[in-house]
Amino acid sequence: MLLVYLITGWFFGIWLASSHTLAEAVWLGVGVAGCLLGIGLRSRPSTTLRVAGLVLACAGMAGLGGARYTAVQPEINESHIAYYNGTANVTITGVVVDEPDVRDRSVNLRLLAEQVMLEEGMPVPVSGLVQVRTFRFPVVAYGTRLTLSGALETPPEDEEFSYKDYLARQDVHSLMSLPVVTVLAEDEGSPVYRAIFAFKARAQTTINQLFPNPQAALLTGILLGDDNGLPPDLADDFRATGMTHIIAISGFNISLLVVILVSLGEPFLGRRGAAVFAISGIVLYTVLVGADASVVRAAMMGTIYLLTQRWLGRPNFAFASLFAAGFLMTLVNPFTLWDVGFQLSFMATLSLMLYADPFTHWTHEQLRRMMSRRAARRVMNVLSEAVVITLAAQVLTLPLMIAYFQQVSLMSLPANALILPVQPAVMIWGGLAALVGMAFPAVGQVIAWAAWLPLTYTIVLVRAFAAVPYAAVPVHMGWGLVLAFYAFMAAVTWLGKQKKERRAQLTAVLRQNVNQRATLGGALVAALLVFSWGSSQPDGRLHVAFLDVGQGDAIFIQTPSGRQILVDGGLYPSVLNDQLGRQMPFWDREIDMVVATHPDADHVSGLAGVFTRYKVGQVLTDGEGWGESPIYDAVLLAAEESGTPLHRAMAGEVIHIGDGVQLEIVHPGESLEAEARNDNSVSLRLVYGDFTLLLTGDAEEKAEAAMLAAGHPLHALVFKAGHHGSRTSSTAPFLAAVRPSFIIVSAGADNRFGHPHPEVLQRAEAVGAAVLRTDELGTIKVITDGQRMWWQARP
Repeated sequence: MLLVYLITGWFFGIWLASSHTLAEAVWLGVGVAGCLLGIGLRSRPSTTLRVAGLVLACAGMAGLGGARYTAVQPEINESHIAYYNGTANVTITGVVVDEPDVRDRSVNLRLLAEQVMLEEGMPVPVSGLVQVRTFRFPVVAYGTRLTLSGALETPPEDEEFSYKDYLARQDVHSLMSLPVVTVLAEDEGSPVYRAIFAFKARAQTTINQLFPNPQAALLTGILLGDDNGLPPDLADDFRATGMTHIIAISGFNISLLVVILVSLGEPFLGRRGAAVFAISGIVLYTVLVGADASVVRAAMMGTIYLLTQRWLGRPNFAFASLFAAGFLMTLVNPFTLWDVGFQLSFMATLSLMLYADPFTHWTHEQLRRMMSRRAARRVMNVLSEAVVITLAAQVLTLPLMIAYFQQVSLMSLPANALILPVQPAVMIWGGLAALVGMAFPAVGQVIAWAAWLPLTYTIVLVRAFAAVPYAAVPVHMGWGLVLAFYAFMAAVTWLGKQKKERRAQLTAVLRQNVNQRATLGGALVAALLVFSWGSSQPDGRLHVAFLDVGQGDAIFIQTPSGRQILVDGGLYPSVLNDQLGRQMPFWDREIDMVVATHPDADHVSGLAGVFTRYKVGQVLTDGEGWGESPIYDAVLLAAEESGTPLHRAMAGEVIHIGDGVQLEIVHPGESLEAEARNDNSVSLRLVYGDFTLLLTGDAEEKAEAAMLAAGHPLHALVFKAGHHGSRTSSTAPFLAAVRPSFIIVSAGADNRFGHPHPEVLQRAEAVGAAVLRTDELGTIKVITDGQRMWWQARP
């Protein structure tokens, strides 16, 4: 334990130096003097002197920690890029040195600056990292050499959160937002990292092709550590239920991987062989998911646990090894001490070392007191080792999560108890589906159906628990309380270790007939898949869903026999993917037609990812081509790369979908508007029996007048208000011709445009139409058999 005490002093010194500015020489002097005096006193026979020596040695390590923290502080001068912060117009040349962080509306890049040039100046060699936020399309890859022109800023900070400090701990002191980007060269940087990132991208693409959303986004978060694709409402639900630890690669994921690999390997390889097998799996997993800092830290912690607990059987040595790993990490980069991922990984591993075995023994003993030995075994099989160990890992991580996220989930315990048992199945079947699917897509798809069940189970339960009133309660837990909690736990743990009689380890392995278990499990999976497949079959009616995608348009149409049309994709890819996952059967990976009404971002941003997730039969466009916008270019490129044919919509054209459903194109004509592309929106009238639907995209007054002049049939029972209910659309003459009974408005809640405009609502009232709004009702679905119509809404 001597090493534990010394490294604790090192950690304390790093923290102390962050709040007390002293010269490096002062810290170093304190460190050397304290260590030398401590070593001298530790050699004395007196217990008091030995204790004093330990205190001095710890103080010395604190001094060395402070010296190390001070040494890595950057010197901001003319040769550092941060020196030029606050310059309104600067041009930087550098290389992207990390994996792009792709979000719904933007991409974050980490650029290593090489030179800077001010207005009318000469290039100046510089060093340092810059955090760059670029537009969503096109995505700039790792290893790309760029020039960036724009404003160089100091990252902001406020009372609630200091983005400046957050980036500084990653050695980033400068920020650029939406600069002009020029690509100079590609495929620079490390070939190893390029290969890793390429493999990770391939794995993510495969997952998107095999699974619907949000199952694909959840699996990507669990396996690859990228949870950016989760729809915002589901991400909030994970936070409210205290389940975020399963969607970000950290100590939890690695501990779960350890449990899976040890469980698989121990029956065949023995205790030590299983440890080697698990360590090999962790190393491979770390490489495959990108080997970023948080994953490497978590992997190191898991490896230390396996070496000390499983290989050496030396729990006391485990503590020293864990702290030694923390020492090495903070020696390389002292700012690691503030990294939330490091803190959670460190505490999760420490918690496993302290509480995993006691929790297992205690649980089994409590069950034995309440029931027979045989019944206790059965219950333990249901609970599984994964549940007990992962709950043990949370003992020391819970205070940190409360302190950082300022809430406590009252549903965390039942949610973890019911959700954690299926996570091994998610990782095993999901990982197997991704790996096999990259080489053999058809086989991977079959495996993905098995993984879909635990993923869906997880999502359904998370949403159900999050819907419980007061599922999450705001709690302000200061760092003083966090430290007090850890002091209390240290005392309780120390007292527990002082008991003379130690509980013997369980020697009997909880087993049950593997063949019967596999047969029963296989039959249950098959039954659930068949039931899900049968319940998702077409019902012989036409379904039109006006998807709640915020301030944008996305309409999903399914014919009576199951043919599907997607009209526009909204602004946010993650939201569209989630909505499609709710509308389409889990096994369905095809969309017959996609209609891109016009190139505006709030109509086509979500479409670029559709082509990697689904096989699209054809794309209907207004005829506008490359160069309209980077987002629209990305959609056209995705269609081209997937081999999807493009078709230019032409007024007067009739497209027969089948099942008696037809699309009548009423706009645009042969010529397109050069200035107002809203007026080029593809406008179509869907006809099925007596039911009619008119969709006009963002067509405004000029386009509506052209439709009236062309004389095409416009009457529709249901009309989606043009341009989200803007007053420049849905004009009185046009509504008089359409004569709708229902007007659907697709708009975002509290949008800054004021959609729908009060004038449009007045015009709707004048023609006697009922107005249904996605900002109030959520997704609105219209169902018809061609004679009767129903509608329903789902928030």
